[in-house]
Amino acid sequence: MNYMKKIVLFLIINILPIAILGLYLCTNIGGAEDVKEVVENSPFKEFIYIDYKTLMILKDNADIQNIPAIYKETLIFINGIYIGNHGSIGIKVPLGFLIKYIPIGNFEYYNGVLIKNPNEFDLGKAEINDLINTVPSNYKDVLIYKKDYVIGIYYDLNSNKTYLVYVFKKSDNREIDTEKLKNELLQKTDAVDCNVIDMGNEIYVYQEFNGINLNLISNGIL
Repeated sequence: MNYMKKIVLFLIINILPIAILGLYLCTNIGGAEDVKEVVENSPFKEFIYIDYKTLMILKDNADIQNIPAIYKETLIFINGIYIGNHGSIGIKVPLGFLIKYIPIGNFEYYNGVLIKNPNEFDLGKAEINDLINTVPSNYKDVLIYKKDYVIGIYYDLNSNKTYLVYVFKKSDNREIDTEKLKNELLQKTDAVDCNVIDMGNEIYVYQEFNGINLNLISNGIL
């Protein structure tokens, strides 16, 4: 009987915490639910956000094959990455709150995110503006959030297509020739479909690309 008690005690002390931690990680690894969650979790007022799904695509991309495998594999533990305007980098990870109690190098903790190279001009909670309300909720694989414009990208792995929505405020409510802008975008990019809508104070741009177009991140959106 005492032997069984020792086994049970051993399991409780050594195995149960690991099982609980494993369950927590399994249920908390992954990207944001939608674009509004990305904005609400942001440690920066303006930012570029790269979601978990995109990190997994980048992990297997040939362009970063020269990175040691051990570093690439650690990407699976990152829910998302925020990049501020002034060089700050925010990393959303499970158990990130522990950094408050266990300092790690040059990292700081802010709004649930680990911050590397924090810059006072970056730090601050982003405010949800009217522009984000026009971006489809799942267009958060890459999200660029600025004062005067928002860009959302969705990678459809099933259809092997990339979808982009770009919403920006008009300067002084000037008139914009939507048909001309549409034709210019089709000529400048490799989009297979494009639509431009004048929404009064804002312009809504939709683009569709064949394949998983990672160049939209590295070479600029438009």
